[in-house]
Amino acid sequence: MADKLLKFTRVLRNGTVFYRFEGFENIHSRWELPCEYLSGPHFAAWDKVLLYSEGKNLFSLAKGSELSERAYSELMSIICTGKKRLKEIRS
Repeated sequence: MADKLLKFTRVLRNGTVFYRFEGFENIHSRWELPCEYLSGPHFAAWDKVLLYSEGKNLFSLAKGSELSERAYSELMSIICTGKKRLKEIRS
């Protein structure tokens, strides 16, 4: 699996850092990203939209959407967990 899945641009506006979602990299099929049957932290791709959850709430992120620095950090944690799970599943 490629190291880089998602492309973000760091944006500084009025002294606050945001991350703009620019799209996917190295993702070809709609469900190539890991999804753990909607239990626990997970993420998946569907028609150019990123769907992710920390285990309680479901969030969607379309191209051009912006995340706060905290939300970005939480998303990266979910993605790291998902990549580890996918590696375990494939081995």
